[in-house]
Amino acid sequence: MNKLKTKDFDLKHTLECGQLFRREKKDGFYYLIGRNNIIKLKQEGNYLFFEGASEEFIKNYFAFDEDYAKITSELKKDRFVASAIKKYPGLRICRQDPWECLISFILSSASNIPKIKRNIEELSKCFGRKIKLGNYESYSFPEKGEIKELCTIKKCGCGFRSSYIFETAKIADEKWLNSLRKLSYAKAKKDLMKLKGVGEKVADCVLLFSLGFGEAFPVDVWIKRVMEELYFGNRKTSEKKIREFAQKKWGKYAGYAQEFLYHYRRNKND
Repeated sequence: MNKLKTKDFDLKHTLECGQLFRREKKDGFYYLIGRNNIIKLKQEGNYLFFEGASEEFIKNYFAFDEDYAKITSELKKDRFVASAIKKYPGLRICRQDPWECLISFILSSASNIPKIKRNIEELSKCFGRKIKLGNYESYSFPEKGEIKELCTIKKCGCGFRSSYIFETAKIADEKWLNSLRKLSYAKAKKDLMKLKGVGEKVADCVLLFSLGFGEAFPVDVWIKRVMEELYFGNRKTSEKKIREFAQKKWGKYAGYAQEFLYHYRRNKND
């Protein structure tokens, strides 16, 4: 396996914090499936062992070029986020493939992580192709042009999200998604939300986890709960107000604050 020395990075926290769905831990290794690739990963101390991808890809995917110390230093000014960083140091926001990220988070609407994973795997089995790394087998994530039969999408258990995926696959492609990077956060979000099935939360997830908009602050049930508990005196607060508060408080690092707080709240009783 290839070996890369890392700094301020924890593979487990990064892969298990809810930002991505196609990963499995088996025999002490993580297997990460992205588009057409399987990547085998293991961390020992400050070294990351990997197979199935180039060093350049790994460095970009895990955002090793970011000034992580600066990001966390700024966020630690907030005592609640500081506690989350202390518990989950090295948690990083990945740079996922925009197309796969978009479809995955459309599937997240009114769902839960186990179901989202099942839906993604079924879509990949139906529309992708078999891929292999060593003895590990999976299926490639289907390309835009491959997801084209609504009845088959429905058979994958996607429910009401089936029509969203079917319609989105007609419009969004890699070139269009990547063009959003050049826009302002507000304009990119507005354009994403023109897609069927893409509301505020899904748009913010795609912007944060694949398109580099660090100010995006996805609000789901867990974030709403933790923000109300910590910053709004347990008062019921609108998602809009929570987003505005977060972006004003943390600015371009709001997305990182979100991910630390999300992971902290979901695992509060661990």
